[in-house]
Amino acid sequence: MKRELGRPLPLETLARLAPFSPFYFHRVFKQATSMTPARFLAALRMAEARRLLLRSSLTVTAISAQVGYSSVGTFTTQFRRWVSLPPERFRQLARQLAGVSVAALLPVIRSRAIVAGQGPRALMHLDTVDLPGLLLAAVAPHDGGRNEWWTAAPRPLPAALPATVPPGEHRARVLLLRPDRDATSALVDGAPDSFLIGDADLRIPAETGSAQRIAVARATLTVPVRQVRVTDPPLLSATPLRWLLGVSQAGWRGRTPVMAERRALRSA
Repeated sequence: MKRELGRPLPLETLARLAPFSPFYFHRVFKQATSMTPARFLAALRMAEARRLLLRSSLTVTAISAQVGYSSVGTFTTQFRRWVSLPPERFRQLARQLAGVSVAALLPVIRSRAIVAGQGPRALMHLDTVDLPGLLLAAVAPHDGGRNEWWTAAPRPLPAALPATVPPGEHRARVLLLRPDRDATSALVDGAPDSFLIGDADLRIPAETGSAQRIAVARATLTVPVRQVRVTDPPLLSATPLRWLLGVSQAGWRGRTPVMAERRALRSA
């Protein structure tokens, strides 16, 4: 799929490569990736478009053709649907964060994590305590709703989920970004050596009033992390990029802005 993003790849063509019947290939593929072949292919095309928007000077029209779209209008609509931003806005956002190391973000986020930890929260831990870096966590409803909630914490702190996450069954995904890499290496390029990944189910009890606050506050989840696999759907949401860019530009409580640290590192 990754080698042939620019041409049509119907289910029958993919199934012949396996070789399986289209029905059996569709079922096995969804079991392995959690997505249908068509949806996974669309996600790969959006991931490559995100990378090209950051790393190349190609126009949006050229990028849309390179990832298999004959209509730039259709591409832009689909990009906004997957990423939550139009292509040109994503390009501006990603380029502002390019070159900012994860290590430069950690002290600022540590200060924010203290504030974020106040009040009722569900906590997400990793299954290892000896890995440094930046922990990003996202929670989305199991029913496939579009809402998602993001949080971040410097290791070894746990990630505190927002109290606004509603009761119900959710799927949690965590990313552990390596401190010696740029944030965009993981969040845009998807470089396998720049982050670890993990997934787990999370249940927020359907309590009410003070009982709900206590239940959410006591909810904890330990997530195993691992190396990225080829069957993992790519991360497409622009939310973590927007959040980290806000941190990098503003700093926190009088700290040296991270963007200034980036400029110092570049000039060294």
